Amino acid sequence: MLQQLKANLPLTAILLTGVLLLSTAADSMDLGSIQNYLETSELSQASLLNDYSAMLGLILIVSGAVFRVGLLPVHFQNRLLLKDATCLQAIMAILLPVAVGLFFLIQVVSQVLVVNLSSVEQLLFFLSLVILVSSAGLLLIEKEWKGILQLIVIQSAGVFLALFSAVCWKWRHESSATETVSIQQSMQSYIPDLCIIWLAIMGFACFLDAVGRRRSALVFPEQLQGFLLDQRLLGIAAVVLLALLMGFPGSAVFQMNLQAIRCLFEIHQEALKGTMAIVHAGYLGLGIVLIVSSAMVSFTCARLILQISFAKPLTRYRQKPHRGLVLFCYGCVIGVLLFSLRSVVNF
Repeated sequence: MLQQLKANLPLTAILLTGVLLLSTAADSMDLGSIQNYLETSELSQASLLNDYSAMLGLILIVSGAVFRVGLLPVHFQNRLLLKDATCLQAIMAILLPVAVGLFFLIQVVSQVLVVNLSSVEQLLFFLSLVILVSSAGLLLIEKEWKGILQLIVIQSAGVFLALFSAVCWKWRHESSATETVSIQQSMQSYIPDLCIIWLAIMGFACFLDAVGRRRSALVFPEQLQGFLLDQRLLGIAAVVLLALLMGFPGSAVFQMNLQAIRCLFEIHQEALKGTMAIVHAGYLGLGIVLIVSSAMVSFTCARLILQISFAKPLTRYRQKPHRGLVLFCYGCVIGVLLFSLRSVVNF
């Protein structure tokens, strides 16, 4: 994990360099002061050096943040570094950068880049498109547990970025001057769904480590064929977590995908009335890509459920699993089920 951290340090350096340039140009570290500086810089005769520093800082901040969120080549070229790590460590090594990158991106867009959202929403649009297409394609050929779970993490981040782009467009075109809801407040309603998805992934990673720690590690899905016949309680927990990730109605995956698709199609309907028809047609295409990518995740989880439940077992699993990891796995199952039950009632 330290090697993974060192490998991602250049991206962090790019992001912090942008923060330094922008705060130096605005002569402040306060985000509100930076936003006021960007709003007044076009009206006043600021120095040319400060203008270039602020623009370069914005470019580096957005580039560093979006690359830290989940660009596939950056993360997957270092997967050999995590070969000897446990499944939970491998998932946390990608979850933490993605979570920090998304949080930082929401803060910057909501409080700084709100001055001009047209470029930001298009950048988020193309980034989510690349992530959704790449993750869906790689899920077809990925054969290891760590890679499958990492791709589901990245795909969920792509759905969140598509939703973020749609929220930015709606805020820029449909918000009134008297409206006090910020972009950050709008996105806060979707963060619990994303956290529940990641909690389910962490729970399944704990399940894999609990079963495979006292013997050979579980690397390929075929190693769990017929697992439900040997250990029913742990097998049920694995099936429940995979079903939640598959996205049955009322689950966090279903709720976030439904909200994203609804927002994207609403943008396309608004485009029929006036401006930026091509961009809105692109949002319609992004909605179709999101549906296909979500269907690929559902197909992958359904295939894994069938292997665990009905396939002929390759090996027998009669050993005692790791107790602490099992308890954490069951805690994740109970948490996501309670959240799903509340979502079903509200739905």
